[in-house]
Amino acid sequence: MIRCPRCGSEAIEEINYTTYKCHECGYVIRNPDDLELVDGERY
Repeated sequence: MIRCPRCGSEAIEEINYTTYKCHECGYVIRNPDDLELVDGERY
C-alpha cells in the first residue's frame, strides 16, 4: 500500500505507470519515487 506524500491518505489511484492521484486532497504525483511506501514495501 502507498500513501500520499501531502496528506498521508491511502486513497491513491494509479492513472498510468508514472502518474498517481490522491482522492483525498487531489494531489497528483508524477514521480512514483515520491510516494511513501507503507510497511517497508518495495517496488
